[in-house]
Amino acid sequence: MSQPSSWPLPSGSSRVVLPLKLTQQLAQHPLTKHLYPRAYGHYVDALGHQVERQSHTDYLLIFCYRGRGWFRTATTQGSLEAGQLLLLPAGQAHAYSADLQQPWSIYWAHFQGQAASTCMSFLGLTETQPVLTLSQWRTLIPVVTHLLNLQTQRHQFTAAVVAASLLQQIIAELPRLTVTVKEPQGFELAALERFMYDNYHRDLSLADFAEFAGLSRFHFSKKFKQLTGTSPMRYFNQIRVKIACQLLDSSTDSIRHIGQQLGFDDPYYFSRLFKKTMGMSPQHYRDSASLRAVQQLPKGV
Repeated sequence: MSQPSSWPLPSGSSRVVLPLKLTQQLAQHPLTKHLYPRAYGHYVDALGHQVERQSHTDYLLIFCYRGRGWFRTATTQGSLEAGQLLLLPAGQAHAYSADLQQPWSIYWAHFQGQAASTCMSFLGLTETQPVLTLSQWRTLIPVVTHLLNLQTQRHQFTAAVVAASLLQQIIAELPRLTVTVKEPQGFELAALERFMYDNYHRDLSLADFAEFAGLSRFHFSKKFKQLTGTSPMRYFNQIRVKIACQLLDSSTDSIRHIGQQLGFDDPYYFSRLFKKTMGMSPQHYRDSASLRAVQQLPKGV
């Protein structure tokens, strides 16, 4: 395969390269042989990211969501701006780089499969016009996040099958995201809430939610409070506490471990937030839930 660049990863970035044995399994399995990832990742503010390949065995998808960069092939060259996707076919020599002044932030994937060669025509791209502009790309963020979160299980075949299905879903959705629509006056609360649920395990900030909504932090906070009556961060933390309650009810994990699953590295902060939201500590909640369960048992059991 064409190896991903060895460019040093900055904070917040990730790179997953599936082992050869695993990709060989994907190439043969009925659920994945048509299209499957060989490597994928997320580069944030990728200053210094630059690649040149004379031989190229994989198909390569690069989506720029912030900043900009440039690319060059034997048949064309150009820039890649925020909101644009570049698809390079297998067998085509190429070079690309992040801009020095406004380095791109990108999602990318090397992929193969029996149907990989049809992706260019499916997306309406050619070797001389390999760039697609996506006007509604934010709706794919939950799927992309799910794919990236699989990296901790990347050596497991079942997780790799899920990764292949998510990549197929992303590519299948792309044509619908090119439709030009009038800029919304606000944002879709349901999509933002789904993003919060999909990322409950991450320590997200107001800037992350504002970026997802496509608004400045000020306008996002104002619009969010108008719609919900509360602040974005309080809403997000309420979701995490709700999930914490479910975990306290259904598992025997320690309170520290549950807090870590929800993105809280400080167990004391997690306990304070839980108590502020629920009116009792996590341990008190667990004890009272156990007591209620015992009281509800049929007599004689």
